[in-house]
Amino acid sequence: MRPLNLFKVQRLARIFVVVMLLMSTMTASGQTVAEELKADPNRGAGNFYALPIGKMPKDTPAPMGKKPFYINHYGCPGSYYREIESVYEEPYAVFAKADSLGKLTKLGQDVKKRLELLRQDAKDRIGELTTKGVEQCRDQIHQMVKRFPDILTPKGYYSCRSIVQNNCIMTLQESLVELSSMMQPMKTNVIATHREDRFMAPQDKVLEAMRWDSLTLARYNRFLALNTGNARLMESLFTDQNFLINQVDPETLSRQLYILAGSIQHTELAGTVTLFDLFTPTEIQSHWKKLNAKYYITNGACTLNGGTQPFMQRSLLRNMIHMGDSVVKREYPMVHLRYVNENVVMALACLMELDNCGLQTDNLDALGDMGWATHRIAPLSGSVMIVHYRSEVGDPDVLVKVLLNGNEARLPIESDCAPYYHWEDVKRYYLRKLYRYENIRLNKEVMK
Repeated sequence: MRPLNLFKVQRLARIFVVVMLLMSTMTASGQTVAEELKADPNRGAGNFYALPIGKMPKDTPAPMGKKPFYINHYGCPGSYYREIESVYEEPYAVFAKADSLGKLTKLGQDVKKRLELLRQDAKDRIGELTTKGVEQCRDQIHQMVKRFPDILTPKGYYSCRSIVQNNCIMTLQESLVELSSMMQPMKTNVIATHREDRFMAPQDKVLEAMRWDSLTLARYNRFLALNTGNARLMESLFTDQNFLINQVDPETLSRQLYILAGSIQHTELAGTVTLFDLFTPTEIQSHWKKLNAKYYITNGACTLNGGTQPFMQRSLLRNMIHMGDSVVKREYPMVHLRYVNENVVMALACLMELDNCGLQTDNLDALGDMGWATHRIAPLSGSVMIVHYRSEVGDPDVLVKVLLNGNEARLPIESDCAPYYHWEDVKRYYLRKLYRYENIRLNKEVMK
């Protein structure tokens, strides 16, 4: 039962939300995005950052008598090799040609050798999980079992699904290997089929058409122009200005080198090969800002294109709500493990407005200052999990908490027991949000 002094509790909850929003540009360790990038340039890879393993987050004790009985989990793939071979081949080809013409500096020659190592390491492994990715998958499941022993038991039922994407299927496989090693016997159902795309990887032509409309594209291109400075880097790599002018696109090559720099962390070359040393701290932050802004436009509530891109995952959220309702009277615990790409998880976190993910702005330059950072939202092996709690089967007051990358997340909903929230309040908030969007969209289509 809820406390009698509900008004006072709700007032305190509102004050708490305001305070937390003011603190939202900081991480749990008190770092700003700029400080995070300086401490670990790998975070500059954005959603291609590898979520660290080994440290289990602490859980706030559940309210008296409540125990977890259901987990609905949507996870990103673990660390993997880039899915497009040209990411490795194109920059190497530029350096190979320059070397054949004697146009590389000593540093440029060294970078060519590093690119050859990366190219060979990724050969015939495009899109596959790396060794680190395997470790992440198993660590995540290991922590899940240890954190929620009431749910992950031999009596539980495990429904496991993946979109038809190699790294996601491999993530599912490795997760099941770890789960089966800790849980015997285990009742499970495993599916990887395009039939699930309707909610696990949905398409929406209306939202896709709005994503890069003329205004948004113009603002983004202007933003890129104001955050571009590649002269110093190019001069450190090439000896001939004419070769640079005629044979090299400095912006493209700089971006390719930066992307590869952020990719090394996932491989066994990490610690022995780096490319981040080519960039100054200011240049790293500049590249990060450009990547971050791109994903904010495509997955976040960016007001330039209407602030509606997160609704791409409305079917997924509706499915999560439906599943949450369907298991309330289930006697034994249940776990749904779903593996999708990083964009799905990112947009879902934004749609649910977890922590600062629901930020709405048109100021692309200030995203970091306002706390919206892809490496915090959907890094590789990241996830969104809704954990349901009850006192007994049929409990009318089910509570939930949401974990973003394993950490307890804030919801845009008042609660007298945060980070736990009353399921009826959560369901009502999100269903109303989805209804408002569908209603506005329907009215626009009728007006055409």
